[in-house]
Amino acid sequence: MALSTDSIIKLPTPQKLGILLLVSAVILGTYWYAFHLPQIRRIEAKESKLNDLIRERNIKSNIAKDLNKFKAELGRLNEDLKEALTKLPDKKEIPKLLKSISNLSKEAGLDVLLFKPQGEQPGQFYARVPVQLRFVGSYHRIGMFFYNVGTLSRIVNIENFTIEKEPTKKKGQVLLRTSCIATTYRYVEKPAQAKKKKKGVRKKR
Repeated sequence: MALSTDSIIKLPTPQKLGILLLVSAVILGTYWYAFHLPQIRRIEAKESKLNDLIRERNIKSNIAKDLNKFKAELGRLNEDLKEALTKLPDKKEIPKLLKSISNLSKEAGLDVLLFKPQGEQPGQFYARVPVQLRFVGSYHRIGMFFYNVGTLSRIVNIENFTIEKEPTKKKGQVLLRTSCIATTYRYVEKPAQAKKKKKGVRKKR
């Protein structure tokens, strides 16, 4: 027997909670296998390749100072590194990328309750740039938003996806109140620790 929206609303609270948990499990399972897991693998592969290219470039750079025959190889490695870095926005691109994420949520028809960029979290060669999101929408529109984020030219990972409250009904649609963290990554030319050490030396002088 098919369940309509009206019949779901009339069900006792325990049954509604059971349906909510089932819908949530389907959404989370679909999102995990279709969007989150491929994104994790993609980010891990890009991070590994980026770190390998940076280490290899530094080695070749030292060799090229004395041996001209390695200059061509160094040039090739720089091109490979430049190509890898195209997936990571620079500092000037971050506001534009965050605006793109905000626009995608609106284009998907979501009611955005919170869009709050967090502070950068520096790493060795890149910094995490997380944004806290909270919105309301149907599971179809939420899935559309996650899909569109996955098609961006820059790496954006959706993390900590949760459904906060029981579904509500509006204009014949079941709406879910959800939250997540959208994280992109910015390439950092110099490690954060090296910068802090330099600043400390200058203060002593």
